[in-house]
Amino acid sequence: MLHYLLSRHPRPGARPGTLVDAHSAEDDPIPVTIYRMDFGGESDTRERVDATLDAALVAPEQQDHRLTWLHFEGDMRGADLQRLGEAFHLHPLALEDVLNVGQRPKLDVYRYSVFACLALPVVRDEQPLFQQVSVFVGADFVLSFHAGNHDVFAPIRRRIHEAQGRIAHAESDYLAYCLADVVVDTSFEVLAGYNDCLEALEDEIFENTTHDMIGAIHDMRRRLIGMKKILRSQSEMLLRWVSLDHSLLHDDNRPYFRDVEDHARRVLDLAEGYFETAGSLLDTHLSLASTRLNEVMRMLTLIATIFMPLSFIAGIYGMNFDTQSPWNMPELGWRFGYLAVIGVMGLLMAGMLIYFRRRRWL
Repeated sequence: MLHYLLSRHPRPGARPGTLVDAHSAEDDPIPVTIYRMDFGGESDTRERVDATLDAALVAPEQQDHRLTWLHFEGDMRGADLQRLGEAFHLHPLALEDVLNVGQRPKLDVYRYSVFACLALPVVRDEQPLFQQVSVFVGADFVLSFHAGNHDVFAPIRRRIHEAQGRIAHAESDYLAYCLADVVVDTSFEVLAGYNDCLEALEDEIFENTTHDMIGAIHDMRRRLIGMKKILRSQSEMLLRWVSLDHSLLHDDNRPYFRDVEDHARRVLDLAEGYFETAGSLLDTHLSLASTRLNEVMRMLTLIATIFMPLSFIAGIYGMNFDTQSPWNMPELGWRFGYLAVIGVMGLLMAGMLIYFRRRRWL
């Protein structure tokens, strides 16, 4: 089943918003790398890569930027999230969702911030997985968390440095849109791999007629079911973001969120289409298997039908009666009786084959 790369849950009975590290002994936590960017003001864009939260929270000496973006790559600790919550006035329930990855895509709106959970599809060891991406949007800051080990937002930082488009001078909600756009558009690449797999399965179904493909097709359908559930939640979440009535969503940026929501619906449509294609492949495979079985049964039936009268004749002449009786078969004493019976049987078989051929049963 398609699932999140890591899925952690709060302990039963824990107080809501409790930030307790949930790594088990079997887990291998990914070290956290922190990227900080300050931009949007009169000064040049500043970027730092820090290894500790203490270093990341130290502001530049000349802080005249409009926007600060902190991106955390790896598995966060509860103590660090607690400090971030105090520094940026984040709700503890949202911080708990950041710590306990595996949340479904959702949008939580608070008084001074907006919290969004996104699902980033990846492929690892030829298996599709979802990694959680969490985003806090404030008036002058954006905090993003990726529970993975690859820098997914490097293209966004490069665009900021190159001042491409409005991103280098935009508001926090536009930066959040850019992050969501990266997550959603990554789904197209993953689904392209599904398309290749489905085409390979289709070719194998028609070329290798003796191979049982039910297991492979069922596994594909099961993965697509899991992907559909998550992508549908993500599309609904982005649709809610588009219609959000909050000061942190400017009307000028609303069309951009509408565009990324449209991409999310396209991704969902692709996943549903591939799921239906997998179902059609399963039906085709079963139909071909049934057709092959019917061909085999038809040939066996024809063979049995042809040999049925031959067996009847051979059975009659195989009865051992007294040859001296006047009621016995006179051919038993005939010199050419064996050859005559074999000839009759051959002519009978040839006649039946000609009849079957004319009736197009062969």
